[in-house]
Amino acid sequence: MDGGVIAVSRRAVPGTPEVRRTPPQCGRSAPITTTPAHARRSAPAAITLLLTLSGCGLLDSGSTPPPNADELRTVDLRVLHSGGLTLPFVQVTISGKGPYRFALDTGASSTVIDTDVANELGLQKTGEEREVAGVIGRQRMPVATVDQWNLGDISLDAGEVALIDLPDSPDEQGLQGLLGSDVLSSFDFVIVDYDDEQLRLPPA
Repeated sequence: MDGGVIAVSRRAVPGTPEVRRTPPQCGRSAPITTTPAHARRSAPAAITLLLTLSGCGLLDSGSTPPPNADELRTVDLRVLHSGGLTLPFVQVTISGKGPYRFALDTGASSTVIDTDVANELGLQKTGEEREVAGVIGRQRMPVATVDQWNLGDISLDAGEVALIDLPDSPDEQGLQGLLGSDVLSSFDFVIVDYDDEQLRLPPA
């Protein structure tokens, strides 16, 4: 890889300079993150952004990415550099509304939506609560269901999200959600290309 690229996959992507393994949690396989040496200075800490959500590990073991880049689906990123951090943002539409600005957070076990956005969309709460820890302290947050949503032009499976009052992003343009590993793990691998500002996903 020639650019500032982070690949998160169910197995290490061949040819990457370094593989860092995180200890497995909850009896699942250890997540594998591959990071070029020159990108390590800016990317890893930033992806976790402002919150760390409790839960199990990131990805299960599985297949490696296909070698042909032309087969990959792409989603536009906006990369923000602030205070020595590199923060990737994606556009998410929910029930045909939006797009909403989500930070890509591979370290989060659960996707989060801001409570104002959830109220605007009329998301239905499940009655369950989910523990969230971060700069706000450790709290239990309500959970809601999302039936139809898209990451760029890519349709996502229906699922559950935690609801929380999110702070503004460093550029003060608003932050409506965090896209976590519960969504990203539905793909065999995820490639975050900071240089070209693209998120690359496997073929449908």
